[in-house]
Amino acid sequence: MNPHRPNSSPKQTDLLSAIMESAVDSIIVIDRSGIIQKVNPATERMFGFCSDEIVGHNVKVLMPPNYREEHDGYLDRYQRTGQARIIGTGREVVGRRKDGSDFPMHLAVSEFSLDGETHYAGIVRDISDLKDVQNQLVQLNDALEVRILERTEELRRAQAELVAKEKLATLGQVSGGIAHEIRNPLNAVKTSAYFLMNAKSVSPDKMREHLERIDRQVGLIDNVVTSLTDVARLPEPKLIRCSLAEVFASVLGDVSGLENITIVNDLTNQDAIVFADKNQLQIVFRNLIRNARDAIAEKAQNLKSEKPNGADRSPDPNRITISVQADGKSIALSISDTGVGISPEQLDRILEPFFTTKARGMGLGLAITRTIVEKNDADISVNSKLGEGTTFTIRFPAAKLNLSEENSVS
Repeated sequence: MNPHRPNSSPKQTDLLSAIMESAVDSIIVIDRSGIIQKVNPATERMFGFCSDEIVGHNVKVLMPPNYREEHDGYLDRYQRTGQARIIGTGREVVGRRKDGSDFPMHLAVSEFSLDGETHYAGIVRDISDLKDVQNQLVQLNDALEVRILERTEELRRAQAELVAKEKLATLGQVSGGIAHEIRNPLNAVKTSAYFLMNAKSVSPDKMREHLERIDRQVGLIDNVVTSLTDVARLPEPKLIRCSLAEVFASVLGDVSGLENITIVNDLTNQDAIVFADKNQLQIVFRNLIRNARDAIAEKAQNLKSEKPNGADRSPDPNRITISVQADGKSIALSISDTGVGISPEQLDRILEPFFTTKARGMGLGLAITRTIVEKNDADISVNSKLGEGTTFTIRFPAAKLNLSEENSVS
């Protein structure tokens, strides 16, 4: 209140008295010595005292002992220095009821002058409910943190179990994929070995033919296993100067089931040279040629099922085309077939590990192909139209060698 404000009229006095009597919050008026001059009914309800029990007593009666010792010091310091700690502001303090119980409260103190004397008015609000809610929130937060830690640990254990199960599943799938890669060579070795052991009379040329076949297939198995192991270990490929035509020539001689398929090999008339790991490239090309062969066979089977008399309803012959394009910066090798094709839904996933369109496939061949291609600093893409065929394109950086480099790798 303004200390220079003139005395209030009787009507204003009645208004102020009515406000004080009806206020929900406690209002306590003290003089400059801390003696209580007046309290309102809310104060009686809050502290449990009748007004006659506390009016005329020091306000410290409403405080716990530790606050009592500080209170007189606050008043004395403010009156001497004008430095306020509570006066003119508000803060959270502790009050004491008549029954000796303490409770948290918010206290705001203002200064005013009445009849030339300094007085202080304190407005007190019991914040016990608020503090209870805050304490409950703290407890809930603590409990929530504990539950989060418990759930996190449960998730960690579940993830560890899932990883272990996935590793076992992956191990089975990889084992199946390796078996798929080496089964054909093993069958060829078994056939030649059976022939050599059971034939009554074998000419030297025939024996040499089968022994060379066994040696070639064993070498093929060794390359497959070595390349798969290298892929799993993510080594740097042994990049050397490779002729794509030479690599393809060796691969086409190893893939069976091409007797009824026309091979259009444009590489034979071009000198396409790249830097790559020759053994890994053989795996890539062999996988792609086998896929093309299987796609053509599947299409032929579908046509046969649709028209049992065997008449060829396809305008395209069974054909695999190997072509290459160079633009000075890169060499793009394409392998196209006239097979069954790949649906748009499957095309986006065809290079993913363990995804396959084949009834008995493991989905490792193209995944291995993609890994090897990328490890050899190239990239692979696929385009297909259902019922018409598929084209895989591998784009290599063009091989550029100076004379000294060419001599070192030749």
